[in-house]
Amino acid sequence: MVESIHAKIWELSPAVHDPEIYAELTSLTRQLIAIYDQDGRLDENPFTPTTKRKLSLPNQELEMVLKDSVCLVTGFGCVGQCLIEKISVLRIKQIVIIDIKPLPADVKLAANIVYVQGDISEDRDLDAVFERYRPEFIFHTAAQRDPGRAETHIRETIISNIIGTWNVVKTCERYPFVKQCTFSSTGKASRYYTEEVYAATKKICESIFDTYARGSTVRYSIVRFTHILENSLMNMGFRDAVDAPFLAIHSPGKYVTAQNVSEAADLLLNSLLSSRERQCNFSLVRHLEWPVESLEVALFYIKERGSKIPIIFQGNPKGYCEKFFRGQMDWSDPDDLNLLINVYEYRHRSVNAAEDIVVSQISPTDPAVLLAALKDIETCLGESEMRDHLLAGLRNVTRSALHRVDKKDTVKILKWGLEPKHLAAQGLCLSDFNGITSLLMETLTDSHWLEQIKNLLYVF
Repeated sequence: MVESIHAKIWELSPAVHDPEIYAELTSLTRQLIAIYDQDGRLDENPFTPTTKRKLSLPNQELEMVLKDSVCLVTGFGCVGQCLIEKISVLRIKQIVIIDIKPLPADVKLAANIVYVQGDISEDRDLDAVFERYRPEFIFHTAAQRDPGRAETHIRETIISNIIGTWNVVKTCERYPFVKQCTFSSTGKASRYYTEEVYAATKKICESIFDTYARGSTVRYSIVRFTHILENSLMNMGFRDAVDAPFLAIHSPGKYVTAQNVSEAADLLLNSLLSSRERQCNFSLVRHLEWPVESLEVALFYIKERGSKIPIIFQGNPKGYCEKFFRGQMDWSDPDDLNLLINVYEYRHRSVNAAEDIVVSQISPTDPAVLLAALKDIETCLGESEMRDHLLAGLRNVTRSALHRVDKKDTVKILKWGLEPKHLAAQGLCLSDFNGITSLLMETLTDSHWLEQIKNLLYVF
């Protein structure tokens, strides 16, 4: 019955402004709410368990590391502000914030917090901050974070995310007083390869951090976030849309993992303790619970407000189109699956003492290949040109990394990802993953491993 309702909503959604169609969509939405309600799925906000979850935070150890130090936070967004609150209680000397926007008029900062309006993609702005305030610990959270906007504002996203991050790292390298720099990334960076602009920029940034870490006295670390409830574009959109004529979602059957902003800030702080010399570790929340269906969240908000508006389906826009590749996760250990870490990375994972944070490393790439990609991206001008060079650069960086991994893992990834019965169950085609699988297959050419996946060769 649910599938038939979905099909009808898909059919009617384009004509939502027609009064008769609107009424029918509203009725279908009420039917979905009743079904979900009967199953107990709307008794509370589906994200309630996420809001209550907490990570361990060894404040005494952190205070020993940060005491009397100067910390620089790039970006004054949701995560940056929460992080600043947590740093403030650790007896640090000073916190410096750099953000491209002016400080909001209604924000009052403590005496030991300095706000600088500046652009991290400009060398002179970063140099001015480093020379004046001499930060020892840098938390890099500034970024263009909207996957949809990234597809329509490609240059802005690349300059903010890649050029800005590269400048932060190069500036850290120029000043001997810098001890550590931590980067806020995304679980989307665990994809082996991607053609979505936002995820691609974050993958390049992770390679920047990993590559510089291997030859530096500065400790570099990464944290991977998933949807952060307090600033989740999806969650805020659904919550606010209940006062609109209708609530539009991409499609049914889409699931998301989530974390709260306190966890995000705690990950950044914990990364100081899990860092190692000449090795860039990344950290993520270990127990993210089951993903939540976006449709379920939308229905909950409509029910909670007592709204009579309908749900409509709009389809997945650019930035949200890539299908889930089953070979992304290690199915040999299904009890410990996590969407934010891929098979190669899973091999090197460890957990912290509290067993609530996973720590691992990305697959390293050739520094020369990365540098060539960065210089190529840096010289581009037009939107379309920048996208083409971004993806070409990422492909080269990924290819280099994949030639260094264990081919046994590559074989398992291809088998898990292209298993016909799982593709059929999800309504997927082999061609949905050609961008990923062609790179994986390339690393097995002229090797005995190719024999083990010969039954999959027809996809190429």
